[in-house]
Amino acid sequence: MIASVLLPPDCWYLWLTIIVGGAALLVTWHAKNSAYLCPRCGDVFEVSTFEDLLSPNGGNKKYVKCPQCGKRAWADILRIKEQTVHKK
Repeated sequence: MIASVLLPPDCWYLWLTIIVGGAALLVTWHAKNSAYLCPRCGDVFEVSTFEDLLSPNGGNKKYVKCPQCGKRAWADILRIKEQTVHKK
């Protein structure tokens, strides 16, 4: 709300910078603080920030490829990394 008062509407490039920057920070935070549980093999793993951005999200699940079994599935999102995690 503060930004909407301070930035004039004709400065669209500033609005775009704020929105893209905020989205990039949010995706980076989510990728670093989330792990995924494969429903097929039970492996817990992380994905890269780029894959986190591009993968379909279904609430508390994300469609990703498991590095252990190599299959794509709707993996459960674990908010806190609870176990040893395989990094890609």
